[in-house]
Amino acid sequence: MHMWNLFAFTLLCSVQSLSGCLWIQHGFRLASGESLSLLDQMGGDFTEDHVPVPFPNPLYRRVSKAQVEDKITFLSETSDQIIKLFNGNLDAVAWNKQKLDHFLAVLDRQSRELKTCVPSSRKYEKRLTRYFSKLKKDVLKQRNFDSPSWELVRKEVRRHLQRLDLISASVKKEMK
Repeated sequence: MHMWNLFAFTLLCSVQSLSGCLWIQHGFRLASGESLSLLDQMGGDFTEDHVPVPFPNPLYRRVSKAQVEDKITFLSETSDQIIKLFNGNLDAVAWNKQKLDHFLAVLDRQSRELKTCVPSSRKYEKRLTRYFSKLKKDVLKQRNFDSPSWELVRKEVRRHLQRLDLISASVKKEMK
């Protein structure tokens, strides 16, 4: 009986933390739109060049079918990975520095707010971390962090932000 009460309490806390996560229901979409807009504004047109690291479509497909907590964890971790990606050598880029700083601040807020919605012990797959490490190594480092490599990264980040927006919409729908 004691074990059952612990399970029920854990489940109740989990549900309360998700329902209490009003930010994902009301703030994420606004922040997401702002980050996409800033990403567009900080540089010129997006490159048509091919990104040599395959986009993790299978991972996104799996996340789209996952439980709400896993989706939120994925949103948070992907935001963190994008922030880490931009903590590199940005000397070669001609982006608007103010827009870049604001973009990173919005992503940081997203990540912090999302972390309040899930237990800190939850982690998503290592594939996400490996993907971003490979993106940094095979695109940025290999090309000495030059401007065209950063444009490839900006293009790829835009794709991620668009997909994260779709995931957040499904989370919002599931939480109603």
